[in-house]
Amino acid sequence: MVEAKKKRNNLSRVINSVLCYVLLFFATYSLCETTEPKETISSEVTYCVDPNWAPYEAIKNGSHVGISAQYLQIISELSGLQFTLVPTDSWQQSLAYVQQGKCQVLPMLNTSDYRKQFLDFSLPYFEAPNVLVAKSGMPMLQGYGGIGNRTVGVVQGYRQVEYIARHYPNLRLKLVASEEDGLKKLMKGEFDVMVGSIMSINLHINNLKFKDLVIVGYAEPYDSLAFGVNKSFGHLVEKLNYAIDKIPESRKVEIYKQWNNVQIHYKRDYTVMLLSTAIVVILMLWAIMCRRYSKRFNRIVEQKNEEIAALQATLLDRNKTLTFLSAHDTVTGLYNRNHMLQRAEEEISRFHRFHTTASLIVIELISIENNDQVPDNLMREEALKTVAASCLNTVREVDVVSRFSGEQFIILCPQTELDPAKNLAQRLLECMVGNQALRMNFNIAMGLSELKESEQFSEWFERTQKALYQSKRQGYGTVSIAE
Repeated sequence: MVEAKKKRNNLSRVINSVLCYVLLFFATYSLCETTEPKETISSEVTYCVDPNWAPYEAIKNGSHVGISAQYLQIISELSGLQFTLVPTDSWQQSLAYVQQGKCQVLPMLNTSDYRKQFLDFSLPYFEAPNVLVAKSGMPMLQGYGGIGNRTVGVVQGYRQVEYIARHYPNLRLKLVASEEDGLKKLMKGEFDVMVGSIMSINLHINNLKFKDLVIVGYAEPYDSLAFGVNKSFGHLVEKLNYAIDKIPESRKVEIYKQWNNVQIHYKRDYTVMLLSTAIVVILMLWAIMCRRYSKRFNRIVEQKNEEIAALQATLLDRNKTLTFLSAHDTVTGLYNRNHMLQRAEEEISRFHRFHTTASLIVIELISIENNDQVPDNLMREEALKTVAASCLNTVREVDVVSRFSGEQFIILCPQTELDPAKNLAQRLLECMVGNQALRMNFNIAMGLSELKESEQFSEWFERTQKALYQSKRQGYGTVSIAE
């Protein structure tokens, strides 16, 4: 009896041990099975692009090429994310795909209120201006405000459509499928002005050989391009921001230099390259017989290199000139209206983030027509230059001075409260009144205001203008402060 009982106990212990090992095995197998796929899934990211936005991004022969492709490769190296392209036929289809979750990410687009409804955005990593294009003979346009009654062509789905509808609702729009399609319709006269990204517009104009199309102005705002992530995959934003922050500046400069000269890449004569290869092969096989031809070829290559170097130097000088003219007034050399609007928006944004106040000074010249000598154009230009010189000699280095329109000037005083700004305005007024030629032919009115909480530039500027009108009513020569 005792022996049978011992046998039963031993058998029970053996069975319990076997069951424990079996359960441990299945638990370990289940853990490995569930962990591996999660890591694989979490590292793969699907994305869509604009297939017709070269050189920023495009799909060529089924592959993603362009600036965003190179940034995507760098970000993949830094973040460990594996990006998989979901091909689309148009930008509108790409936007629809990311909304529906067919792709998780759009690698290069601007933020907008509409897009924020279904996308989270990373830090911006590439910036470029937008330009206005028209046929030769069109005068220079000061942004959207200078377009007037003309019709504007815009790519459907681009942020510019939303921006114009909000800030310039009276402009007449013509929606097109792509920038290339828009330029073709512009040449046919279906609308008057086309808006697009400067590098893409330049590429299409040269590839299509539209010599009659010219850039006639800049269009606000600049492109500030970032990743757009479907809100269901918002956890990717943190990884993308980490990688964007780690991109070396040298890599950014390298990518910009490569694509900024895009005309040369797309207009390369491959026939000459093939001919050169054939000549090299012939030289290798018939070195002795072709020696004189080799010398001649080397001279031609050297000459072409010198021509290319000269063209690149000329292009660099023109780019510098264009950059200066786009931000400065041609008469006074001061910043122009577009640059002032950009700087003011930056200061307002800084005010909202850090609560550092700012002040705005508006100056206007009014010609004295009841004088014996009515100011002519030459006298008017001299007066404008005198005011510009007075401003530059009086303001601080941090202040921004611009000729805003006609005889009106604006001085933006960052991080400046009302009292110091008033002292600056008084000194400036005394300097201008002290100029006899200016005092004899022009009255000077001056308004001043301090930025208020939740105030946009248009509201800030309107309050300052009311102070300016108060200065006029008081008989000029005074500084009026807005309420």
